[in-house]
Amino acid sequence: MTEQRDQQQLLSIAVESAALGVWQWNFASGRLEVNERFYALLGYASGSLDLTAQTLVALIHPEDLDAMSRALRANLRDSRRPMHVQMRVRHSDGRWRWMLFSGTVVSRDGRGRAARMAGVCYDVSAQKELEEQLRQSARIDSLTHLPNRAELLRRIRAALERTRRETGYGFAVLFMDFDRFKQVNDTLGHSAGDELLRQIAGRLQESLRAGDAFVQASDIDVLTGQPAQQLAARIGGDEFVVLLDNIRSDQDAQVVASRLLITLAEPYEIGGHRVSSTASIGIVTPSHMADDPDSVLRDADIAMYEAKRQGRGRYELFEPSLRKRVHDDAELENDLRQALARDEIRVVYQPLIDLATGRLASVEALARWHHPKRGLISPLAFIPVAEGSGLIGPLGERVLRTACHELVRLRQMLGERAPQMVSVNVSRAQLRQTDFVARLSELLRSTGIGPEALMLEVTESLAAQDEGVQSVLREVSALGVALSLDDFGTGYSSLSCLHALPVNQVKVDRSFVGEALDSNYHRVMIEATIRMAKALHLQTVAEGIETLEQAALMQYLGINKGQGYLYSHPLNAGELEAWAVDLAARAR
Repeated sequence: MTEQRDQQQLLSIAVESAALGVWQWNFASGRLEVNERFYALLGYASGSLDLTAQTLVALIHPEDLDAMSRALRANLRDSRRPMHVQMRVRHSDGRWRWMLFSGTVVSRDGRGRAARMAGVCYDVSAQKELEEQLRQSARIDSLTHLPNRAELLRRIRAALERTRRETGYGFAVLFMDFDRFKQVNDTLGHSAGDELLRQIAGRLQESLRAGDAFVQASDIDVLTGQPAQQLAARIGGDEFVVLLDNIRSDQDAQVVASRLLITLAEPYEIGGHRVSSTASIGIVTPSHMADDPDSVLRDADIAMYEAKRQGRGRYELFEPSLRKRVHDDAELENDLRQALARDEIRVVYQPLIDLATGRLASVEALARWHHPKRGLISPLAFIPVAEGSGLIGPLGERVLRTACHELVRLRQMLGERAPQMVSVNVSRAQLRQTDFVARLSELLRSTGIGPEALMLEVTESLAAQDEGVQSVLREVSALGVALSLDDFGTGYSSLSCLHALPVNQVKVDRSFVGEALDSNYHRVMIEATIRMAKALHLQTVAEGIETLEQAALMQYLGINKGQGYLYSHPLNAGELEAWAVDLAARAR
């Protein structure tokens, strides 16, 4: 007996230490016999509840009664299958607590019916909370607290399944990428970039509230009469996706995208700085919806990149033809990579003529690619591919290095007949390379060309919109390298460019030159550019001169240099040398 009492005492200590509630259920009386810990788990003083099966059932969450009933019936049928069920039980403070009840039938009557059941219970609320946090972390982006990629794909899958079940239901997916996010990270730091992402998420959530003006076209589900379930998600980096529920037409999605572009383009206040970051949006609509979530997201991504290709800060609808373009670009990227390895990229030079003397003033270096199968590929086709793939670095450096070497050679061969300067176009991707200025400085040293003999050309829109690029260009100017604004006058930022950058030259766009003889507007614009350039001591170039009349007008208006097919098409190095000799002979 002493040994039995010791075992019971040890068992009691173990039960108490494990914070287990112990219960026995007498089927005949319906009453529950429990220990003090059972009461404590529910927040009651010992003996303060008249515990019966009905009393306990009344405390169980209605949604958990079925699970409890199934587990109980299974054990009543077969005692070898213990009952284990998690359910919410109302605590004395009114809150629901998750409890795990385990038990089994311990005795039966003479007819084999359950007579007594016994078991234990304990609070698993902390465990359930942790499980919920883990589930949330698997579905929620930790930075913005928006749904993540996995949750977005789950929701798209559900929407696709609904389209198969319900005639008339449709949805749209808007894939957006922010055009200056990397610049914010690079200039203000990653904490500022994180804050920008949080603010973007906040604007998206605010815009997509049910009934908001942004989603008036789709805020009520016409099939159910309930508010449509709009969703904004962050799927990585600066990429966000909006799932528009209950879209009735492509136009509905376009209306929402247009309004989102406006609200997302408003400046953001971050650490005392006003930051602007426009979005590029790709839209997949019901008319071109793929069959699986990954393909839907891929198509929206393709459309987003088309929006970027078309100029950024806009939206594009997905069309199946865009898939072919992506395939072609991937093929072109692979071919370009091989072309660089095989040295297939050639540099040609278009002369710029001093309009006052008729002599060769400088040349512009241009990249040309003669594809072994496709023939001559336009820079408009392969330069964007190079920028998107990271190949612009080696490509741009090759053009720069080749142009500098060729100018040195021409000076040695032609003396005074050689061009005095070579200009090279540079892109945003090149200028955003962290070591661009250092590599340019090394190139000047290794080729032996003086910095005064090199000019870098950038477009007006690029120079005006990117403060990071402006900073790099100021460093370039500090090396002694000249800067030229290409396509001057075609944008809305001409004056701000001249104010922000140490520019040496402006190039009047060919669209103005071509119309100047017949259009007073274009002529006045050219005259205004010339007056401004003279006041700032800048050189001027007229692009696209094709006739003697155009050349005469540009000279009369005061343009310094002319460039165009009237003088020469782009020439390879050998052709340029012969052309320069011939020009010098004719000028005598």
